[in-house]
Parts: sequence; C-alpha cells; structure tokens
Amino acid sequence: MSRIESGRFQFHRLRHELGNYSLLRMRHCDGVIVSMHQSGTHWLKFMLASAMAEHFGLPGPQYNHANDIIGGAKDTPTYPQLPELRSSHTIPPLLVANGLGAKLITLPPCVVLVRDIRASLVSNYNKWRERYAVPFSEYLRGDPSGHRFNSDIWWCIRFVNAWARMQTLNPARVKIVRYEALVQDPFQSLQGIADHLGLSLSDASLEAGVRAATKNVMSKRSDPDRPPGEINQGEDHAFAAYDGADRLFFSASSRTYLHNSLGYDYALWAVP
Repeated sequence: MSRIESGRFQFHRLRHELGNYSLLRMRHCDGVIVSMHQSGTHWLKFMLASAMAEHFGLPGPQYNHANDIIGGAKDTPTYPQLPELRSSHTIPPLLVANGLGAKLITLPPCVVLVRDIRASLVSNYNKWRERYAVPFSEYLRGDPSGHRFNSDIWWCIRFVNAWARMQTLNPARVKIVRYEALVQDPFQSLQGIADHLGLSLSDASLEAGVRAATKNVMSKRSDPDRPPGEINQGEDHAFAAYDGADRLFFSASSRTYLHNSLGYDYALWAVP
C-alpha cells in the first residue's frame, strides 16, 4: 500500500469512527451481539433466539435472521417480556474506544463475533459477486473509503482493531467469540455467550437452540424482503481463492495495519 493509500485508510478510519454512534444508541439494551460480516451472524442469532424461545415458551424465530427475538438497532421488540438484545455490524466510535470514554460511558454486555479475515472476505465476495462485478484480486485490495464494498479488508481491519481495543479497555463487558470455536463446539460457545449476556438459560434450552439451527431449517426461513445467500451452503477452502500476489498483499497489509490478530495466524497459509 502506498503512502497515499495509507493516508486514505487512516483518514477514512477516523471519519467512520468519529461519526458512528450506533453503539451508543444501543447502550440501554440488555445486551448486544456485534459481528464481522460473514462470520456466522445468522447462525448464532438463530441458535440463541431459538434457545430463548424454548426457555420462555415462545414461538421460534420467524425468519433465519431472528430479528423478531434479537433485533437490529432500529427494530421494535416483538416480545417485550424478553431481555432486549440487539445485533449489529457496528464499529465502536472513538468516543468510547479510549480509556476515558470506557470509564464514563457504560455499555451493555457485548458479544463480538469474529472470523479469520481471509475466510470472511471470500465468503463476502461469493455472496455479492454479481453486485461487485470485479475479480477477487481487485475486491481483495478493497476501498479504504468504504464506498465500493459493504465489507473489505480495510473494514475488517478497522472492526478487529477497534473491538480488540474495547475488549482490552473493558474485558468484563466485551466478550470476543471466534466463529471457528462456535463451529467446533456450538453448545459450549452458546453457553458462554448466554452467560455473558446475563441470560439464565437451561442446558435443555441451549441444546434445543443448537438443534434448531440447522442449515436445512434456516434455509427454509429466508426473509422474502432480504437478498438471498444469507445461509452459506458450503464453499471450497477460503485460501484457494488467493493467488501468490493476493497472499503477499494480505500478509503485508495485516502486518502493517492489524494491531491485534485475536489469535489468528495470518502468516500461515497451509490448509488445515
């Protein structure tokens, strides 16, 4: 990345993080789920919403996004008797992502769902390939201004850096969950998430939530008002999408701009 491109990235990072206050608008909720794009958001929400419905004797989620139980920032709660949980892809503003702000502004418990950035980018590209209408290598190099793509490498780096900083500042409020851990042990991960959000869900309810959230069931509950492709039906290993130049670009960019890898080894390109 040239010095000009680096300057663009830093300028637009500040522009976005100084003007984004959606997290503050959710500070009176009982809990917030924040996620990277293409990191299993629908799956986690559907599992947790199904577990909550089982626990409180309510119908399961109407659609696979489960916004009737875990709403977006602007949704009206369908069931006022439930704890008010919200979900978002938001990046915390600089107003709270610093030592003074973290002390003065009380946030609800936040669960932050992350994924290997390389896999997230491939999944995002596959979902929006027709809209983007560019080769993967061009998409990978992204747009620091944030105008061309709904998620790219620069958005992911901003997201991870900001939330890693928030977790360091307020570890009691911010719990980071890796998508890969959710895949490996859905029940244990869901139990930890529920506990962090202050939900006293029984093991039976959590198990019901895990059982309910199959790809087959969720695929049949698509919202007709939303674009298709929200349920990933499987894809080749993400690393196969990267040619040699792509790998060099990603590795160099992550070394330079990513302040906390959250345990991912971005120097490793071997297929697990």
